[in-house]
Amino acid sequence: MRDTNFKSTGIIERSDRLELHYFFKDESHSIDSILRNECEKEILFIFKEISDTLKLDLRLETSPPEDGGFKEIWNFIGKNSAQISLLVSVAAIIISRFPTENRELTKLQIENLKLDNELKSKELEKLNLKALKEEDELIQDKLIGSVELVNKNYRIAWRKSNFYKKLFGYNKLDSIEILRFKANEPVGKKREVLRNDFKNYILDSDDLPPLSVEKAVIDVISPAIKRGRFKWKGFYNNEIISFDMNDSIFRQQVLKGDVHFSNKFSIEVEMTQERKINQDGGIKITNTSITKVWASVENGNRIEYK
Repeated sequence: MRDTNFKSTGIIERSDRLELHYFFKDESHSIDSILRNECEKEILFIFKEISDTLKLDLRLETSPPEDGGFKEIWNFIGKNSAQISLLVSVAAIIISRFPTENRELTKLQIENLKLDNELKSKELEKLNLKALKEEDELIQDKLIGSVELVNKNYRIAWRKSNFYKKLFGYNKLDSIEILRFKANEPVGKKREVLRNDFKNYILDSDDLPPLSVEKAVIDVISPAIKRGRFKWKGFYNNEIISFDMNDSIFRQQVLKGDVHFSNKFSIEVEMTQERKINQDGGIKITNTSITKVWASVENGNRIEYK
């Protein structure tokens, strides 16, 4: 989806302020205090994730709310107005952009879990946002590329889902509008989201697609050498993990005593991890299973398994 808030020349208007306007069914000017604070928290997290993803500095100031429904106002502060304008424009699009895919965290959004630094560095290098100077015009292609990159951040999709989930539960609310400003003057068109569409922004689940690792090395801390569905313990990626040993051939060798363990015993494995997003937006491993043991290594001696 392309943003419509640009001139025919492809130049994005400068802006330094974002307004979130809540419209109510009863035409009142008050909002539930707890809901307002919870929604602002999600929005602020979205702003932070956008600036972190684009590697641009951001400082925010909040202006007093205004009537007319209820208006939240954030001033984006920085020395470089071109970069600030980019952040404001990206934020306006991301918050209001109608989802074009299903309501699950897509592979595109979670790609960065495995290749985060490499992927983002290459795409940021192409965008060259740090080179944007104060006097530079902000062109449409920079905005589109930035939105596409930010859209890959699963945390933003999750925070946006939380935001709309809270709004959907507030029956008084009729719609929201996002509008950019420059020097107290509105910039571009309003971006409206109707109440009937809120549910389309809400993720169906906090679960992430399973992560499959073809070759992982686990230092074994505690093997399960008795029959039964006992968990193994090991050391992987600088963390202690519990895992299921689902390679039946290797497990039988362990139960028969054909595999001898020491304090320097590791296994090379094919591994699957089930994951979900915790309440802080971080990734939590809910289950790890070993589908195949390729080899074991003890004191430098490597034994392969078919």
